Parts: sequence; C-alpha cells; structure tokens
Amino acid sequence: MRFEAPDYSEEGVAHFMKYLDEKLPKEIAADQVKLWCGKKNQRICGVLAVRLPAHIALLFVDEAYHRQGIAKKLYQAMQSELAFEQLTVNSSPYAVPIYHKLGFRLNGEEATTSGIRYQPMIFNREDAGR
Repeated sequence: MRFEAPDYSEEGVAHFMKYLDEKLPKEIAADQVKLWCGKKNQRICGVLAVRLPAHIALLFVDEAYHRQGIAKKLYQAMQSELAFEQLTVNSSPYAVPIYHKLGFRLNGEEATTSGIRYQPMIFNREDAGR
C-alpha cells in the first residue's frame, strides 16, 4: 500500500482491498484472471495478474526487490504465454514510468473511479516491433 495508497482516497483503499479479498479470488477461480509469481530465495517478490483476455489487473514487486528487473521478467513471462495484439492497464501514477519502459503509452486522461486514481495505458505488439 505504500506505493498505491498515497494516490487513493479512503474509499479507494477500501475498494482496492475489497477487490483483493473478494473479487480477485472469484476471478481466478472462474479462470478470468491468470497469475504469474516471481520468487527469489524461496520468497514471493512479485506478482502479475492479467484479466483475460488482455488487461493487467495487478503488477506489484516487493519494495526490497525494486530495480532488479522483477516486473520486466514477470511481464516477459506473461507475453510469452498470452496471445494478444493490445494489452491495457489502469496504472497508478507511481507506475506510469515503469509501464513506459515496458512499451506502454498513455491512452486517455488520468481519472479517478471509486477513489482510485489511475492513468489508462495501452501496449500494441505491432508498435513494439518498431
């Protein structure tokens, strides 16, 4: 929450926690979300969740493992498994530079929904080859 909560209102934090506790497990059980997990020294250090067919729902790396390429490795593993032409994400303001490095571009104006502040972004495989 250190990296998300500063951009969320109380309503946003509650909404996000409810998603993690209630909605995400249901989406996983219904095969609507696919997960990738990064581990170092037998410890989970990162997680990537994609809501199928092609929307990043979560991408988090433990602060102790920032700037070690964990997000990039998770992203590359996901790309090698999923077939998509476009991939979207509603990025936290904190993560926008990270998504830019992964090849995403802005896709509309920053917005706030249910207290959650985000920047819509999109990745096009066609653009990545240029």
